[in-house]
Amino acid sequence: MTTTEAAHPHTTGEATGYQPTQVESVLARLSPHSARPQRSNAELQALRMARLASATSRTPRPRVGIYALVNAGQDPAPRLAMARALVTQHDWLLDDAAAVDSTGMTDPATRPQLARLLAALARGDIEGMVAASKADFTHLNDYYEDVLHQVHACGGFLALATPETSI
Repeated sequence: MTTTEAAHPHTTGEATGYQPTQVESVLARLSPHSARPQRSNAELQALRMARLASATSRTPRPRVGIYALVNAGQDPAPRLAMARALVTQHDWLLDDAAAVDSTGMTDPATRPQLARLLAALARGDIEGMVAASKADFTHLNDYYEDVLHQVHACGGFLALATPETSI
């Protein structure tokens, strides 16, 4: 063993620590979310609330669309009622019919009604989206953060009837 190899054992051809399996390596490449630091529910709530405060200070009565995610065959009425109550509480203008995806917990990118609301945000037809909870988008913080960035990139805000920190 050379002096360099003794000082820097990681430079040798020998495995000195954990080596990911081929499957783990492939999964890490397929999932870009694993490379970024995970934000907590409180951090995500702060991000969402900052955008909400900014948007509603410019437009006191924004036009909003409501969104719910349910499993196939599940009644969306309770989730929509929570979202409508928040709209009423803030005296926001409710635009169009409710958007309901019955795909269950699939990737947010595969939900047609969510895509419809995001397109309405991008066109300026509405200024915000209202839902019952974070669970209407995903239970995974990295995907939820992606949704928040999509909503914000469209110039809109997301309002939830229950905070991200709720159980």
